[in-house]
Amino acid sequence: MTLFRRFLPYARPVPILIGFILLSATARAQAPPPAPSEPPTYTLAGIDIFGATKTPESVILGIIDIKEGTAITPEVVVALDEKLRKTGKFAYSQVSSTAFGNHKSYLSVDVVEKGDERRLDFNPAPTGSVAVPQNILDWVRRYEKASFQLFQVKPREMRDINDGHYLNVDEGLRQYQEKMLEMVPENYDVLVKALREDKDPVKRAECATLLGYAKDKKAVIVPLEAALKDPVLEVRASAARSLVPIAYVSSHTSVPFPLDPVLELLHYPHSSDRTKAVAVLLQLSADPAYHTPIRERAGGVLVEMAEAHQPAQRERSLTLLTIITGESYGKDMAKWKAWWKAQKAGTWKPPKPPEPPKKREPPAPPPASVES
Repeated sequence: MTLFRRFLPYARPVPILIGFILLSATARAQAPPPAPSEPPTYTLAGIDIFGATKTPESVILGIIDIKEGTAITPEVVVALDEKLRKTGKFAYSQVSSTAFGNHKSYLSVDVVEKGDERRLDFNPAPTGSVAVPQNILDWVRRYEKASFQLFQVKPREMRDINDGHYLNVDEGLRQYQEKMLEMVPENYDVLVKALREDKDPVKRAECATLLGYAKDKKAVIVPLEAALKDPVLEVRASAARSLVPIAYVSSHTSVPFPLDPVLELLHYPHSSDRTKAVAVLLQLSADPAYHTPIRERAGGVLVEMAEAHQPAQRERSLTLLTIITGESYGKDMAKWKAWWKAQKAGTWKPPKPPEPPKKREPPAPPPASVES
């Protein structure tokens, strides 16, 4: 009541003020809205074709028929994807794009030849319904939205992975992550169950993200690696993303990290699968024990990726090849192809590590002098 009495003397002009507000609102409504900002234009800088073991790349390029420099939009990518699928030439095909900050876009054309369907050996789609607390799902959705917004501004934001999960330098995002470290352990069992059994792929992907913040990093490897065979790409991507910092911890500790599911992911027919698999393998490569199996079972795919136009796939693959072989071929693809040929034939020998520099002998002390 005190507040009301204080403003009571000013009540009489109110109708005039309301009329002004309504008039202003009407005028604003009649004024043309500000023109929306034009979305940035991304132009095609390269096309990478993977999985065409029988069909010449020239045939595939002839089907999609798009030239470098063409503006790439979601509609263009969908149209190209449908165009390739309608030919019926492949057991599976997918055209996707990756855009970079320099306004360049790269197309990945993934195909599975008929007769090579074993590359599509995913788990059956789950059919269950698992009740996950809404508050934790809401929290991870807010986190993912904040992550996306930060990426638009700071695509190279630093993240700490020393403890087996992501902790961003950005304080706002870090608060979400630290809260998940509190929420996930008490909901661990239901998150694992939902990741394995729930029919909603969005929920499964969110559970895979949350499980990256599980307390027991050794135990959580099992359900996350199982999710690498999920039939939905986004679920596989979330699981692989959560495994990256755990792989770092494994390579620097005694935590065992089964390699087979990651190597299988590398051979799946989608650009995202290959990229995520290489990210995990890069962390594991800090442990030399993993070098031989990666060389033997992933060398061919890595050499193919190292020749890609898409910068992220190319550079990470070259880095991984350099680590697991000890060779310093840089971007010389002829040498990397020759290496893979020798690796398959069993004739490649790892280079000898450089000898440590010899210690310089200290200068001899001057001869002692004796005064006479």
